[in-house]
Amino acid sequence: MNSLVSKTTFILLTLIQFNCMAQIKNPVIAHRGAWKEFNLPQNSIASLKKAIELKCFGTEFDVHLTKDAKMVVTHDHDFYGLDIETHTYEELNSRKHPNGEKLPTVEEYLAEGLKQTKTKLIFEIKTSNVSISRTYLMIDLIKDYLEDKNLENQIEFILFSFDASIYIKKQLPNYKISYLEGDKTPQEIKQVGLDGIDYNHKVYKENKNYLKDARKLGLITNSWTVNKEDLFLKLLDEKIDVITTDYPAKFLEIYSDLKP
Repeated sequence: MNSLVSKTTFILLTLIQFNCMAQIKNPVIAHRGAWKEFNLPQNSIASLKKAIELKCFGTEFDVHLTKDAKMVVTHDHDFYGLDIETHTYEELNSRKHPNGEKLPTVEEYLAEGLKQTKTKLIFEIKTSNVSISRTYLMIDLIKDYLEDKNLENQIEFILFSFDASIYIKKQLPNYKISYLEGDKTPQEIKQVGLDGIDYNHKVYKENKNYLKDARKLGLITNSWTVNKEDLFLKLLDEKIDVITTDYPAKFLEIYSDLKP
């Protein structure tokens, strides 16, 4: 009898533990915040707040450097028609998001995102169109900003530039750095000391061993931008760690239905 009770208690505790973990860690990263499903501007404070409200595992955002070396959060190399790298922050602020928000600085964006600790902030460093030295300058500014803040568990970095990925890993060795371009094998990523691969889903389709090889090497695995349910389920079945999507609310619901 006591043995049966003990086994039952163990099973119940295991299920409770699994459910608690599932609530805390899910595989969904909101691409540029949770914008598409809620008609919000991409990379806006509003889309950031919505991703946090949804309890996504992470929310991704893109960062450029202005002419006067201000780090700003937006995806394209222009902000509503104004080229970011050839305009000052003040000049860029003549334009607004459709919801009335101004172009957020990294400091403003992170100040909002770091009010909580459940949703990771996935910081994409956009490669400069002017020169690689400006990409390195942004990394130096990031290093100065993060000095003594101990945010390694809340902020992760992703980059398309392989050289810049190596550079930031040297500057911020305790932060997780994943590579985006898809032209390096998991072995090459591991060899230079990076932490993960964050490749377009087509790369994994063409290189069927990448996810398995990355797991063996202890690398983080992510895929962008996954917007179809069948692909989401396929990647989960292949044991990918996280998935970046424009439909975080939809995929969180799908993932919730998969839990026992």
